[in-house]
Amino acid sequence: MIDFSEISEKIQDFFSQRQKALLISSILTLFFCAALIAIVLIPQKKEVPSASFRSEPFEADQELLLPQGVSIPQDYAVSRETKEKWSEEEIKDWLSSPDQEALEKLSKANDQMIKSITEAAP
Repeated sequence: MIDFSEISEKIQDFFSQRQKALLISSILTLFFCAALIAIVLIPQKKEVPSASFRSEPFEADQELLLPQGVSIPQDYAVSRETKEKWSEEEIKDWLSSPDQEALEKLSKANDQMIKSITEAAP
């Protein structure tokens, strides 16, 4: 069995002969405890509340300069007003329902793309 009294006697003898070592080890222990208490008690980084994004409408204070060039059409639209709902006239102008032939063409094109993608798969 371990004889603790013998071990404590050896430790006492060691420190009685080496006063400097005892002083340094006690100072280091004290600093360690102080640092541990400081880490526990001092609050870490506080969470900063995230700023909520607020979208504001664009109000131009001067005329916008449109980009110039061959690749940009003359009727270039910088912005437009969006409507909540299309009118019946706009629906007739812009929306078209596909016929059966167009749906079959689309289905075949999709099948070909799938086949070309999965062709090399094991």
